[in-house]
Amino acid sequence: MSMQALEQFYDKVRASEALEAEATAAMQEGAAAVVALGAREGFSFTAEELAAGLDRLSGGEELSETDLDLVAGGVVNPNAGKNPVFGSKIIH
Repeated sequence: MSMQALEQFYDKVRASEALEAEATAAMQEGAAAVVALGAREGFSFTAEELAAGLDRLSGGEELSETDLDLVAGGVVNPNAGKNPVFGSKIIH
């Protein structure tokens, strides 16, 4: 599907604390888990579209820690310092 589906999914995640927690957990599992969560919520996008969406989201601007935790573009480092909101950090 289009980037529009990915953007709509992102907006839905940002609007729900419960879904945001699920998305954070899915992100720790990898892009496939985020794609599966999106599908469960009615949004169709691929891992490749997810990666492209992350590039587009960044738009040359630095993402906040919250935004970084919501996207699946990084690798979770369980040994990194703790983020007070999500409990982990993303390695860029």
